[in-house]
Parts: sequence; structure tokens; C-alpha cells
Amino acid sequence: MTIKTNFQKSLAIVFVLGVSLSSCDDNDVDIFGSADLKVVNAAPNSGSQRFVLANIPEISDLDYLDNSVGYLNVASGNDLVAQFRDQGDNDLYATEKFDIQDNRDYTVYLTGESGDDAEVRLFQDDFTAPANGKAKVKFIHLSTGAPATLDINDAAGTMLATNLARYSQSSYTEIEAGTLAIQAHGAGADENIATLDATEFANGKIYTIYIAGSAASGYTLKKLLHN
Repeated sequence: MTIKTNFQKSLAIVFVLGVSLSSCDDNDVDIFGSADLKVVNAAPNSGSQRFVLANIPEISDLDYLDNSVGYLNVASGNDLVAQFRDQGDNDLYATEKFDIQDNRDYTVYLTGESGDDAEVRLFQDDFTAPANGKAKVKFIHLSTGAPATLDINDAAGTMLATNLARYSQSSYTEIEAGTLAIQAHGAGADENIATLDATEFANGKIYTIYIAGSAASGYTLKKLLHN
């Protein structure tokens, strides 16, 4: 499947300015600022989605567990309306307003098991480099069906994050570069509900591992590369 980015900001800025002037409540765009944004579909059963920010289509053809390969350069500002829309008929699937600061890095996620509980969630990313020989990783709990708090450990039992609350992110952890398997389970429980099979974490790279899904849709741990 091909994921398409369709709009250059140099062409869109005039339209964005017009939108911001026409509304006092939404899309207070900083016409001199921008931010970088990665887009993720973490919503089982959502079908293919388009993502729109401040009335500017940013990316299309995002199926469940798809993400933009890189970061999109987007408008910064206050009360920016973020929308996920069904790819086929353009119906609104989920929307939220965000303040996006100039020169920051973010990832936006579509979450929820259905349109009834779908949400758009924004998390800021940190590109500070890890120590030499290390990779840096954080964890995000996006599962509606998993326990409300999770513990995350590697296959050897080393704890990487504890009491990770639903719809929150952990702090970053530096790990030795190399191959690692990761497991998620309810806080204080032993049974794994999701496993990320052994995968490479490269020297100097920054990652997010998020958990999505439910018992009905299946739990998934997914790795995102940020740099």
C-alpha cells in the first residue's frame, strides 16, 4: 500500500491564513511557524483514513497500524483542528483541537475500537540523542481493552516502564543498541497480553513502542522509528 503526502506547505499557507482569519475560535495558525508531525492509525476497525490539520489534507491511505514514514511539516498555532476522515467517503471519524508549538516534534494517533469511542491524541517527541552505543525508547498505552495500567519489560524480565496508564506515555529509557524482545502485561500481573518479537534497536536511534487493540481485535505492540 502506498501512503501519499499531497500538499506542500508553501502552497497551502495562503489558504491557511484565510481560514484563520475567518474563524475566531478554530485554527489560530501561526503563519510564520511550523512543526513536524508523524501520523499513526492505531485504531482497530477504523478502515483506511485520511488526516487533515487546520483544513489542510496532510496524508491519506492510513490503514490500522500504518504511519507516515517520516515527519510532515505542518502549521503551528493554537486550537488547530485535527481530523481523521474515512478514506472512501470522507466522513469524519474522529476530531480534536490541539495547540502545536513552533519548531517542536509531535506524533498524532487515531485511537479507539470503533467510531463511537474514536479519539485523536497528540504526544510530543524528544530528539535529544541517547548516549553512544544506546538507543532511546518510550512507551504509549493506546489500548482500550488492555488493563488500565501496564508494565513493560524485555524478554529477560528487565522492567522498562511500570504503571503506564491508558492514553499516557512513559519517560524515555536508554537501552543497549541491539536486538530486543518486549512484552506488555497488566501492572503487577505475570501474563503477557502482547509481545514485540525480537527486533533491532539501532545505536543513536529514537523509538516509540505503543500498544493498541483489545481481546476482540487482538493486542499489538508496534515499534515506531523517529529519526
